[in-house]
Amino acid sequence: MRRALLVLLTVLLSVPVLTGTTAQAAPSAAAPTVAAVPANAGRGWPVSGAQGVLDLASRGYVEEEYLLSGQADTFDQVGLWTEDGRWATRVATTGNPYTTRLVVVRPRDAARFTGTVVVEWLNVSFGVDIPVDFSQSYEHFIREGYAYVGVTTQKAGADKLKSLDPARYGAVNLSSDALSYDVFAQAAQAIRATPQLLGGRTPSVVLGTGHSQSALRLTTYANAIQPVRRNHDGFMIHGRAALAAPIGDGVVGPLSARIRTDLGVPVFVLQSETDVIASASVRQDTALVRTWEVAGTAHADQYGLNLYNAANARDKSINGGAPTTCDKPVNSMTFRYAENAAFRYLDRWARGGAAPPTAAPIAMLLNLIILRDGDQNALGGVRLPDLDVPVASYSPNNSGGNVPGACLLLGTTTPLTPARIRQLYPDHATYVAKFTAAADRALRAGYLLQPDRDEAVARAQAAPVP
Repeated sequence: MRRALLVLLTVLLSVPVLTGTTAQAAPSAAAPTVAAVPANAGRGWPVSGAQGVLDLASRGYVEEEYLLSGQADTFDQVGLWTEDGRWATRVATTGNPYTTRLVVVRPRDAARFTGTVVVEWLNVSFGVDIPVDFSQSYEHFIREGYAYVGVTTQKAGADKLKSLDPARYGAVNLSSDALSYDVFAQAAQAIRATPQLLGGRTPSVVLGTGHSQSALRLTTYANAIQPVRRNHDGFMIHGRAALAAPIGDGVVGPLSARIRTDLGVPVFVLQSETDVIASASVRQDTALVRTWEVAGTAHADQYGLNLYNAANARDKSINGGAPTTCDKPVNSMTFRYAENAAFRYLDRWARGGAAPPTAAPIAMLLNLIILRDGDQNALGGVRLPDLDVPVASYSPNNSGGNVPGACLLLGTTTPLTPARIRQLYPDHATYVAKFTAAADRALRAGYLLQPDRDEAVARAQAAPVP
């Protein structure tokens, strides 16, 4: 277990990460500029975008790409950064030129836009931008009328864009990860100030989100940069470890970091089973911080992998475009349902509404060992119907594979034996009745939205169980 944790942290930190702070600094001096990328530039599509992967048009959505240019500050740590997250910084350098890109997915009809923008710090743990939170919750964003903006925030992502499509991204330049915090802040600034990005509309709520390595950076951003820049109305920190990212170009930041409780905007910490081993020491639920740990889930899963594999086949950004494979079937638990509900609550919370419901943590022994039932599924945590009425055992880690480090994070799905299935569900009607009751419990608890409840029950009705 300890070895798995060390490998997980190595993957999370597979590219240099930086740290932010809470300082008495002024906002960025100059507003960034935005320029549209012609749709047919270079190879003709946004790297890591949805084009050719999702049918956005039939859903009334469009995908557009822009270059964001400006001058970014870098920051230095001030004083001792303690676990409470109340961190101070000072501006280290100013006037650092940069150009990056924004991938915008928005309603074609501006009247359908509800005012909420989700801004994702694109993950570069595997050397290319990966829109993890979009891949999990795009259906929810579309149902709700949100706009989505993916931001290339780090040097590894920017460099990969240029190598994959120099004709399209020749102007992109992020000289150092030390710029990333102000680049992310300026992206939110531009979203608020540039109606062109949102089809002529301006946002009511801007939510920052990031997964895994990006969650470490977003932890630092929330604790250190948000109190200075104040460009976001709330944060979704998804799949974090206990540590945070450094403020400069280092590899490791503070080893233990809670979210500061005086931030003034809500923060939702959303964790899978894979994540809790590395984050249980900083669990928190406060007036403005909510933590959900979703039982049966992995750091990444088959649902998100499907979208990634399709984009990678088009972009050929990792492993020549070959799909990622592992020794065992990848975790197929429905984490996306919990993430959809979390985004619904975060949006309401950021608008001044009620806080999300609380959830029991995943049951653990000494914060090191996850406790499991007789089918080897986790106890405690947010309970989704696919876990409470199982047809498989769902674990947080996998092995092998053709992309080093990936399978450790992708989890496994191990079908229950036919005999066990028959023992649990003597006939199909019993299975559907139990599943529907579990879905309704999750709906009442707030962990499942009505459209996802209906989708889940329809799946159960169609499933050949037993």
